[in-house]
Amino acid sequence: MSLPPRLRALVVTLDLDDARFISAVLSDYGDDAQVADGVTDALARLTREPFDLVLLSLAMPNGGGLALVHHLRALYPDVDVVCVANTAEVEQSAHAMALGVLTTVMRPLTGDAVLVAADRARERRMLIRERARLSVEGATSRHRSATYARCAAFVSETEQDAIAARVLDACAGEVPSLAAAIYVPEDSGERRLTRVAAAGQVERLPKELEANEVGAMSPMDLVVEHGASVRVLLLGDSSVACVVELLREGSAPLSADELEGLQVIAALGTAAFAAAKKVELIARGGIKDPETSAYTFAYFGDAAGREIDRATRHGRQFGLLTVAVDGLARARATLDPHAALELRRMTADAILDAVRDSDVLARVEDDEFYLLLPETGLLGALTCRRRIEERLRALAETMRTTVSEPLVPVIGVAVYPQDGNDLGRLLRAARRRSERSRRGVFRKLGLAGMPFWAQLEVLLGSEDESALGRDGTVSLHLDLRRAHDDEALVRHAAMTDALVPVIAGELVADAVRLGAAGTIYVAGDAALGHAVARALEGAERSPLRAWVLGPAPDLDDVASAYRLPLEDVRLTRATLVLALTELGGYALVARPLAPATLLAFHAADLDLVEGLLWSLQATYHLQPELRS
Repeated sequence: MSLPPRLRALVVTLDLDDARFISAVLSDYGDDAQVADGVTDALARLTREPFDLVLLSLAMPNGGGLALVHHLRALYPDVDVVCVANTAEVEQSAHAMALGVLTTVMRPLTGDAVLVAADRARERRMLIRERARLSVEGATSRHRSATYARCAAFVSETEQDAIAARVLDACAGEVPSLAAAIYVPEDSGERRLTRVAAAGQVERLPKELEANEVGAMSPMDLVVEHGASVRVLLLGDSSVACVVELLREGSAPLSADELEGLQVIAALGTAAFAAAKKVELIARGGIKDPETSAYTFAYFGDAAGREIDRATRHGRQFGLLTVAVDGLARARATLDPHAALELRRMTADAILDAVRDSDVLARVEDDEFYLLLPETGLLGALTCRRRIEERLRALAETMRTTVSEPLVPVIGVAVYPQDGNDLGRLLRAARRRSERSRRGVFRKLGLAGMPFWAQLEVLLGSEDESALGRDGTVSLHLDLRRAHDDEALVRHAAMTDALVPVIAGELVADAVRLGAAGTIYVAGDAALGHAVARALEGAERSPLRAWVLGPAPDLDDVASAYRLPLEDVRLTRATLVLALTELGGYALVARPLAPATLLAFHAADLDLVEGLLWSLQATYHLQPELRS
């Protein structure tokens, strides 16, 4: 291929400093960069002379930035457009991307970000120029032109999953195949390769390529034929980093055109993956929060958008946490600037210490963080929340002699797609749960750290704190009314003892029917055990774990299979249902109120249910299935 083209670029922004910076960066690189005074001047220049690239600011008065994008895409489709935006212009940036702009560069600007955007335009022009040259040649050239056209679909991509899928499409288009798959490392440094995309009769190809098999592949051969199987190798740092496997009908050797086409795809695919890694490193380095090791909201929004796209395409979940520390802002106000900055850094580091490398943490405000948990459901998000709370409480303990203000973590949880299918809805759901946690019953009654049976005593009270009226209403002592909440997620009610097994059976049946993972504990009379056993019949493969606690000697063999024998008479006297699954949380604890009537305490509050369940597990040393 020929030398990279020199771009003629037009910079359209009302910010003179931005214009000078972009022009200087491109000019130093050898491009011809001109600056327009505004939208009107830009339109006049476009009619007089050709440009390859227009870099424009979305922050134009009266929507001038988006209007110029519309004009360029309609009248100058061959001109590449790059937008310059800030975090307050996320909606306009999304609109511009939908119109077909090449990419968006976020403020504050960096030279690397501007050059990466320009290089994408440059690479596209190189491919267009090469394709035009090849189109005038003979049959071989026409075949090669088709190869480069397939490559054009991935060379400008910066997201590695998209590159992998399009490299696979290019290889399958070059060589007709019964089955095709592409394998990439699960994480950096991993020699084993995992299938991330496939087409055709996928069951005929392995799900993974083991490390010893990958290690035996020679980086000197980009295309390897073995009978009906053809492997295309994409290289990393002097070793095989990605493999495409094609399974053909026959075992005839590849034609010269097919072999050359696959070699071109291997070379350009290798370059595309390398460029994507470079873009990711630049993006990560350019939008880190300057005071902590967390990212900015701009990068978080971009990462969340990519995760929503992946989760939608592959039917996955992911979790979103909002993390705040009550008292942190007031504590920093009492410290000198250096100590306040150090406290902020320690807070971010404590959160990062509790998460995986693949999780994305961003600092939004001085006392609020957002956390993205890829491929994580509600139970995994709750486990992560508990780890973060433990780290932040440990930090608060170490800072107790330095700051007088108590530091209390408050964390909200949301899960895609149950709580919303876009970032805005998920953040609203997480904030609602965070606020509910802040004013919820679990915190209000001081239940954290109490033994399990002490928690139940607070929630149910003693016999003289409640009474059943002749009209069926329940009179409660003021202390018990404190356990209610404004949203009716937590309340007391009178119910017949025959209703509890029905509720428990329905909880288990719903979880089994929807394939939800989680844990359900019940304790009480034999009817509860039988209800759980009946709901679990034929559900051997269900990820749900449901257990009947206590001796319960009168349970038959079927019900006994789900019994955890615990020699505690309180379990035979109490009525208890605790459920925490991917569907949510529910608790029902009850004590006798009148003959055949119970005073039941219901809770659908996630904090309260999780706190009771963990306290129960700690009391009886049960296997905590929710821990990772």
